[in-house]
Amino acid sequence: MSSASPSAEIAVFDLDNTIVRGSAVFHFGQGAVKQGVIRYRDIWSFAWQQFRFSHRGENTGKLTDIQDRALGIAAGHRLDDLRALMPSIYGRHIAKRIWPQIPGLIARHRAAGRDVWIATASPSLIADYIAERLGCTGAIASQLELTPTGELTGRFAGPVRHGGQKAVAVRALAEAHGYDLADSYAYTDSINDRALLELVGHPVAVNPDAQLRTLALQNGWSIRRFTRRQRPDA
Repeated sequence: MSSASPSAEIAVFDLDNTIVRGSAVFHFGQGAVKQGVIRYRDIWSFAWQQFRFSHRGENTGKLTDIQDRALGIAAGHRLDDLRALMPSIYGRHIAKRIWPQIPGLIARHRAAGRDVWIATASPSLIADYIAERLGCTGAIASQLELTPTGELTGRFAGPVRHGGQKAVAVRALAEAHGYDLADSYAYTDSINDRALLELVGHPVAVNPDAQLRTLALQNGWSIRRFTRRQRPDA
């Protein structure tokens, strides 16, 4: 992965439905099922928990319960063993689901001298690898809790980087590296990331949900439509 540079600006990308169509965690789970690491019925439970967290978590008062249970199916597995699956799972299940407009957009930001970060509630073992493969500077992601011997407990360690917590982490990143957020970019599909979009000078709504589209139109924010087919001018 590229190391952070003295860049004055950054471009921050949400992961699910912004870089990757659907849920990167679910795609990882599908790959783990096919390799016999996770049972097929468990990945559907996992997907449901993530859906509840992503779409209702901050509004329910059950956030802690949801985030603590979301990775329960991974409990007992060694982090290093799951990390070792990433090259194969990325190649077979994730790469083909990356919006074709994304690599060129990241490359243009890098060519303009900006550092590029992924910011996501997904686990760091997934986000870090995707960031590396796409040539990003790094990833802000949720950390997994481990036992002293390196097995996953099935819980997150520390805050889940969702919604407001994502914005908190990006602000801390900017302070640590001296990034000018007023001249920086953020890309996301979800109204849950409103705080992140309001943090930067160039917010971009990507295939936005209805609430985010309304907010973007009200504020004059850029709206981009990613498609499965690369347009010549994309």
